This record gives sequence, C-alpha cells and structure tokens, in this order.
Amino acid sequence: MARGFTIKETDIYKLIIEELNNNAFYPTIKFSLADWIATDEKGLMINRLSLNANANGRFDVVETMDDSSYAVTKNSFVAISVGSLNGEFSALNTIKDVVYDTMVEFLVCADNINVQNLITLALEEVRARLIQYQRTLDTTYVDLDNPSSKTRIAETLKIIMMSGTIDYGAYTQINGKQYLTYTLPLTIQVTNFGEFANQQKIYVGTDQITTEGVVDMFLLEPTEWHYGTASGVESAMLLPDKASTNQTNQKEIKSVQKDKGFSVNMEVQMDLQDATVGELLRFIYKESVQETLINPVYTVVIDMYLYDANTKTFVLDADLRMTRNMVLVQNQPAETLSKGEKITYSLVFVPYYDTLVGD
Repeated sequence: MARGFTIKETDIYKLIIEELNNNAFYPTIKFSLADWIATDEKGLMINRLSLNANANGRFDVVETMDDSSYAVTKNSFVAISVGSLNGEFSALNTIKDVVYDTMVEFLVCADNINVQNLITLALEEVRARLIQYQRTLDTTYVDLDNPSSKTRIAETLKIIMMSGTIDYGAYTQINGKQYLTYTLPLTIQVTNFGEFANQQKIYVGTDQITTEGVVDMFLLEPTEWHYGTASGVESAMLLPDKASTNQTNQKEIKSVQKDKGFSVNMEVQMDLQDATVGELLRFIYKESVQETLINPVYTVVIDMYLYDANTKTFVLDADLRMTRNMVLVQNQPAETLSKGEKITYSLVFVPYYDTLVGD
C-alpha cells in the first residue's frame, strides 16, 4: 500500500502564482515568482527568473525575440517573493494535513500611476476571492513503497486558502525607478482526507412567504451552524438468573432507545434591508419581538457538494440533501446587545409535527 500524501513545496508556489494570475487584468497584469535584494539606490537584484536590468533599467520586463522575424516583444510582470512557508504537519497513517502560513511580497512599479492602479486592483480582486476560498490541487509523486516503479501515484488534495490585509508599504528606488513593496499574508491548508463546511449550502423558507403557493427559499450564510440527532435511552438489565438463556443481557446494564430528536442550530447576522435575504430576516425579527397569532412552519434545506473528479468541480450530491419542515423554537440575539456590535441571531429549528387526519 502506498504511503500517500507527498506534497512538494514547489506545488504551493505554483498554486500561489496560478491564483494571482487568475485576475481580470491578466495577461496585462502578470505575476511571476522572484527573489530580490535592494542594497542601495542602484539596487542589487537577484531573481529566480530573470531580473537583470535591461537597457531601460527595468528588471521586471522580459524581452523575447522571434527567431524568424527577429521581432522583439517586451512583456512586463509584477515580481513577487514568497516567504518561508512555515508548514505545520499533522499526520495519521492515511490522513495527512498541513497548514502553511506565509507572507507574499510584491514589487510594484510606481512610476506609472495607471499601471500601479491596475496592479492594485488585480491584487485586491485576488485577495477578496481568497477569503475562505476552497479549491483542489492535483499532485503526483513516487511510490515510496515501490521506488523502482515507473508509475507515479496521483492524488487530488483539498485546499482552503485565507488571505489577510494588504500592506501597501513604502517607496524604494531601484535602478532609478520608484517601487512600492506590497505584502499580503496567506494561510493555506492542504489535506488528502475530509470535507469542509464550505461545501454546504443552507436554505430556509417559511409558509408565510410564498409565491403562488410555493414557499420562497432563501440562501443563508450563517456565521456558525450545527445540527445533529440525539437519542434518549433507558437502562435495562436481566437478573443474573443462571436458568436464563440470554447471557448477554445479564452481564451489564444495556440501553434501550425510547426516543430520538433532531435539531438545526445556526447564528445569522441580521440585515433587514438586504436584497436577497432581507425579507426572511425581517420576518424572523418581527417574530422575535412582536405579538403574533400565527405558528409559522419553516422549511430548512441543507445541501452537500462533493468533489467530482471528472468535472473537477464540487457538485450537488442529491442523496445527501436534507429537507425538513421545522418549527423555530429559539429566536433571539446570540448574545446581549451593545452599541457598536452587529446584531446576530441564534436560531434553533426542530422537526414540525405534521397533523394527521384523525389526530
């Protein structure tokens, strides 16, 4: 059996470059991996790619020549440097996890304000996408249990990326040009086993908000959520009668299930004027503070999306969908309110008892 999960740090570098270049201004704004050291106004530059200054003193412009036409093409890029990845590994026999915390530095030419603004917009776009961002990474490696084999092991790893605050730095002069050094903290979690909460979507509707008799469902984004089944049991044990044929129930107290319950708990931020979920949140808010005679029934749907190796996307697994009619038994602020803090509601739903004919 293969040992599994051999991730190369070079894969992480490629991953970062790929995500940075996935911006609306590519290929006009292109990021490339580099290392640099600025020692004085002239600048000593060391780059993994090619940071030798050209005739214009620009190390971040690559010139290529067409062999047939001898035409010279100039392509600029934003030089970036990825700091120490500082990987923290946790490993079981088959379940492997690693969390990388690093700082990405960007050397941004500031001589042209329009170019600088485009680079800033591209970076801000990427930063916004990488907040709790989930994707996968295909990797291959040598079978360490059979190193002579020419067949490499292929594995798809799940990744969660989390970006932080962009620091726009200060000006520095290199080769007579003005540059800004931007920095962006980045956390990358990589695993070969498990599902993430990012793969779930939660919809809530009520029979009091309908369109042509059909309950309108609203996609909520709880800050936290929890659900589960609990069973109530009673203890039982047979007397140690040697004449009994049921020896198992004589040896110790056993549990007999007497009931079973289910609930869904979530905390949601209240925006009563939001264009997408404001109508539902407004109804929930009114139910918590006003006198009403209605007993609304809620419909709660929890969808689960699983990775599809064929499409390389996360797709809905209909077999795992939960759809229940429920009653809202707790509807209140999650904590004591105080000025300057967001209003967050704690909601607890339990299954609704459907009234049958003759009940």
